[in-house]
Order: sequence, then structure tokens, then C-alpha cells
Amino acid sequence: MKRADIHTEHINNLILSFLNRTISSTDLKVLKEWIDENEDNKAYFSEIQKIWLISSIYEKKNFDKLKDRAFQQFKDRIAQKNQEQDIYISRPNWNRIFYIAACIIIAFFAGIGVMYFTGNQRLSDQALSYSVESPRGSKLKLSLPDGTSVWLNADSKLLYDNNFGINNRDVTLCGEGYFEVSKNKNLPFQVVSDDIKVEVLGTKFNVKNYPEDPNIKVALLEGSVMLYDSLESTILKPNQIAQYDKQNKKTTLKTIAAENTSAWINGHLYFDEENMETIALALERAFDVNITIKDETLKKMIFYGDFIIESNNIDEIMNIMAATNKFNYHYKIRKNEIEIFQ
Repeated sequence: MKRADIHTEHINNLILSFLNRTISSTDLKVLKEWIDENEDNKAYFSEIQKIWLISSIYEKKNFDKLKDRAFQQFKDRIAQKNQEQDIYISRPNWNRIFYIAACIIIAFFAGIGVMYFTGNQRLSDQALSYSVESPRGSKLKLSLPDGTSVWLNADSKLLYDNNFGINNRDVTLCGEGYFEVSKNKNLPFQVVSDDIKVEVLGTKFNVKNYPEDPNIKVALLEGSVMLYDSLESTILKPNQIAQYDKQNKKTTLKTIAAENTSAWINGHLYFDEENMETIALALERAFDVNITIKDETLKKMIFYGDFIIESNNIDEIMNIMAATNKFNYHYKIRKNEIEIFQ
């Protein structure tokens, strides 16, 4: 496909209006129809949206350079995908993944027809929703419209609507996210994840809730947060972690070194009294592999460890853990499939 087919000034102006949240309902319909035409259009739009989210204010003002960068990365991604069809990568390049290789999708919902401009050039409620995803084997940092910084761990998703920063600062999280919240006394920041809601005015905290996790964990590094579960509310202080038991519907508090809970944003895998089954899930997400534990007794064995992703690939981590007296296991790796056995 030629560049002229997708890289027109008209379409780029529509995309820019969309990203600035000043697009009209008519233009939004045109943009959506163009995106739905083919996969190349979808990929190009996602590339610009992704780069917009991770770019500085200066880069956003120079939209021409930004869209050229997006188009080049769009071409590079296609070329790389063709080259890596049958290649197994032992470890990811976290620096590249952190800023580039995340999948960001903009989901358009029903209600486009009721979108309109106010005097401040803002879109109406329920016009559209943003869905930001970080796939397995990657992580992503982004800035929300209110200035809040968010890191998404592997296999995680964050959702917020078009009125974020205007009428609300509400996000929905599935997976794990670390938040450095911009202060706004008049508009609390809220993270919803299944049965719990975390409400803050400005602070640093980590939320972990994968579908397979038995607990939802909220760890506070700075400031204070209010945790609401299905039965009660709990105030967290720095270096406390709240664990909400999904089955028993109860929240417990524990004092910890909270910075360890967010060590993953700097490329660390930190395990403190974690069982092998939980560790295997973390390794699957971090390295985009599938792990099968053949022996049931191994699943419950506890491990302590701190690994640096860029220094230790999956094979090295398995070797280090297997060398401990506690584990004493064997394993086999074939492409992205790992079997662990006694």
C-alpha cells in the first residue's frame, strides 16, 4: 500500500482533532469509517494514537513530525512482523517495548449521534471510550489527559472515557498498573477493578488484579488512598498493602516495603514468599511463554528472588530457581513452551 493511500492531510487532521478531543460528530463518523476500511488504516491509526499517548507536549505540538514517526514505525512493524514469523525471542528488549511495542486500541461505542460541542469545545458524555492495552511480554508507560502517569504491566488493560479530566477521573483496570496521580482536590482520581475502588487526590500506588489472582492487591508508596470493597472502606498509609480476598470478600492490611511492589516498572521481577504457581504466571506474562507445572507439589513451594529482566532471560531464571535446594526441579524449554517437573 502506498503512503498516499493512508497518509493524507485530511485524515491526519481528523486524527489530530480526535486526539485533541475537539472532533465533531460528523468528522468522527468519517474517521471511524476510514479506520474500518482495512487493517492498514487501523494499524496506522493505532500507531499514531500510541505515540501520542507517550509523547511529550513539545512533540504533540509538532504533529507533522509525530505522524511521520508513526508512519515509519508502522512500516517497520509490518516488516519486522514478516521477519519474525518463526523466530523465538528469548527475552524482550524492555527499553524498546516500554516506549513502542504496546497494543493500543480505541474502541468506539454507540452514542456517536448524541455527541456535540459545548462552548469550551468539549465532547458530550458517553461519546467514546479509550482502551489501552499492554500485551504479554511487554509493558507500557502513558500520560493521561490530567497529567497522571500510568505504567501498565504485561497483559494489562486500562479503560477511561472521553470525559476523563473534565467531569471525572475514573479509570478501570484489569491486570497490574502503577499510578503517579496528578493532584486535583476538586476531582478525585478513581481506579475500579472488579469489586474494589481506589480513590485518591494525588499519590503513588500500585494495583494488581489479574483474573486468575485470588486477591486484589493495592500497595501505597506515597500519600493516602481510600479503598472501597463490597462491604467496607479502608484507609491506606504509605508502606501498607491491602489484600482483598475475592472469594471471602474481605480486606486485610499488611506493612511492607511498598517500593518492591512496583519494581516491575524498572524491569525487575520481585518475588517475596510467592508460590511456584504464582511465579509461573508472572513469568508467562513477562516473557510471553506458556508454563506447565507437571508436579502438584511444586506448585505450592515458596520462593524469594529478585531478577532483572534485561540481565536474566527466562532460561537463566529457570536455572537459578532450579539450583535452589527448595525447588530442585527440572525443566524443558521448546520455543515458548516450558514444562517443569521433579
